[in-house]
Amino acid sequence: MVNGYAGKYLDVNLTDGSIKTFPTDMDLARKMVGGLTYGLYLLWKRTKPGMNPLGPENLLIVNTGPISGLVGTSRGTAVFKSPLTGLMGHAESGGHWTSELKFAGYDGIVVSGRAEEPIYLYVKDDQAEIRSAKDLWGKTTSQTEQAIVEELKDPFTQVISIGPAGEHLCREACIIHTGWHAFARTGGGCVMGSKNLKAIALRGTKGFPSLADPEKSYELLDNTIAYAQSDAMRQSLWRNRTQGSQASHVSAGDEGRGIFKNFEEGDHPMVSQVGGPRQLARNRVMDAACYLCPVGCLHLSVVRSGRFAGTWGQPDWDSSANLTQQTLVLDLDGLIYLNALCDDYGLDAEGVGGVVAWTMEAYEKGILTKEDLDGLDLTWGNVDAEAKLIWKIIHREGVGNLLADGFKGFLPKVGKGSEKFAMESKGVGFGGYQPWLFKESYAVSNIGGHHNTETPGSYVSNSLLYCVFAGGLMPQGFRSGADYYYALFNAVTGWDFRREDFDTLGTTGVTLGRAYNIREGYGGVMPPSEADTYPEKAHHRLTYGASKGKEYKKEEFLADRAKYYNGMGYDERGVPTKETLKKYGLEFTIKELEKAGAWD
Repeated sequence: MVNGYAGKYLDVNLTDGSIKTFPTDMDLARKMVGGLTYGLYLLWKRTKPGMNPLGPENLLIVNTGPISGLVGTSRGTAVFKSPLTGLMGHAESGGHWTSELKFAGYDGIVVSGRAEEPIYLYVKDDQAEIRSAKDLWGKTTSQTEQAIVEELKDPFTQVISIGPAGEHLCREACIIHTGWHAFARTGGGCVMGSKNLKAIALRGTKGFPSLADPEKSYELLDNTIAYAQSDAMRQSLWRNRTQGSQASHVSAGDEGRGIFKNFEEGDHPMVSQVGGPRQLARNRVMDAACYLCPVGCLHLSVVRSGRFAGTWGQPDWDSSANLTQQTLVLDLDGLIYLNALCDDYGLDAEGVGGVVAWTMEAYEKGILTKEDLDGLDLTWGNVDAEAKLIWKIIHREGVGNLLADGFKGFLPKVGKGSEKFAMESKGVGFGGYQPWLFKESYAVSNIGGHHNTETPGSYVSNSLLYCVFAGGLMPQGFRSGADYYYALFNAVTGWDFRREDFDTLGTTGVTLGRAYNIREGYGGVMPPSEADTYPEKAHHRLTYGASKGKEYKKEEFLADRAKYYNGMGYDERGVPTKETLKKYGLEFTIKELEKAGAWD
């Protein structure tokens, strides 16, 4: 364990039950650092082109970064081939689990193979074992975590697990920690389910690895903690500390960037009913934070009365916006219930919200009938129908079996022009922001319609693994939260990365992700420019309130995409040039890309 790195990975093969370790390649770490970019390299090198995402050869790589486990840096990343898209899969989560992984003495865990029966992996420092999970199969994520902690008789054990959605191989299934922290997008829970891997439980007692410059590291951390207690910090982070990301409901409407009625409008007269201020007054019971984070942007809420009474959860912006703004369920108690349903059963709330909204619009247009929907009256704002449809998706019952395969699975089967209003790109539903605001981002993102994996900057934060929400903790003297974390990274590792080095890291990660997708056939659509697209509805003109007149015209999108391709060193079809690959040290990808017909 040296200078921010634990120095080794845990390597678990569930087919033969072997558990080994391999060293972290420090020369590679100087180039790809950790987290997402290092994980992508492992995915490229340790898997063969064209593998089945649900086959035993797929990997689940759960990674830390070199500063994971310090103030504001409790993020972790999961990397795999996505069963939802056929592209690179990536999801991030906060909480305590990733820090515990570092404290157990590992930079990451690589899981391959498939167990014959349900199992969970238990790791305590240098000891790791595979345990039976037959009694856990069928349990929700909260039930699973409680049962494992009770079995191990250690309340400090940190657990990630899947629920019934992952067990039933729903393509949008996610991985949950402590009931609400989610490795949410692109189907990581489905990958775990395909491996019969119910959970990974961790206990680490080794502490953080050594620091290259302890004096500078502690100075930065101490200044951050001092700033966190200052009046200036209380003012700058007041919104996150009191309302969390749920505050975005109202501000999104005020700015015309909401996603109401399947992105039909960016504003709505009733948006305040599900906003952070109302949740703060009616439902919040306590605040929570990720490991060593003084921001505390998590606000646990409970439904106190009515038919959803007793439901508790921690809804955040992207998930709750897709579950409620998209479907016009402007009911705060219903919002908490739907969010809790998805978290407890291990389903990506952000993703399934887009599926439900598409289904509502298809029902409204007569493309799907009540009979097609197993008798559900799936009208806008019908929280009961939405909850029942989500339940069917989780358990693959009736129409839920169709929808559980995600946009790429059900759109070709439904047809009838329904793809025109499917607000997705490459099979992944859009996040909580209008296309007019995020421009080409959803389309060019390596994982599909998400807003945090398309720029070099996002790959830097996802590789160092710091939280952008905690960026406001930066002490005086730093231009941005990123500059603070860059300084912390250098103090911890002893390296002398300059801003241009971080820019290179980010571009390397983005380009490697795109190269991987091309190697895998770009989800069945080549060249990439044929898949880096938007549905017709993404270009419509908004008409209500603060969003009135906002529009992202197709010609503007095409110009923005061309500018993005050019800036990244791609050709007009979205393929990285060989010169670009060599410039960023990715020449090892060229042979496989030639086989895939990248430049044909």
